[in-house]
Amino acid sequence: MVKSNVSSDLDSEDNLLLFLKSWWSKHYNRPLKDPLLQSYTLEELVYEYHDKIERLKAIEEAAEEESDKIEDRRIQDNMAWAEEEERKEREEYEQQLAEEKEAEEKKANQEWMEQEIEKAKQEHGVDFGEDLNLDFNE
Repeated sequence: MVKSNVSSDLDSEDNLLLFLKSWWSKHYNRPLKDPLLQSYTLEELVYEYHDKIERLKAIEEAAEEESDKIEDRRIQDNMAWAEEEERKEREEYEQQLAEEKEAEEKKANQEWMEQEIEKAKQEHGVDFGEDLNLDFNE
């Protein structure tokens, strides 16, 4: 009988009353013949039904808002982590580029120095610059 009340059309007061009594009985886990349920008027059942539904909606909305806040914080944390990782990668890349540029400059300087020594040897003799240390890393 409860199932037919729940699925029936609510086009009359009798059907609405049966639906609300079924809802009340199920909601409070009380029998349909409960004297308290029998004491309710249609208006009181409608009020209680809407009151409970609105409270449930408010609880669901509050839970959803809290869930959204948690999700937003998680997304913000993930974005901050990703930005930090990108910053670290960018700094490592820039450091690598700087080291490569420095190594190229050292190589170019060493080649230039060797060329200058060769020119000087041709001008001043083969023994020119033998006392120079060409290892610039020391």
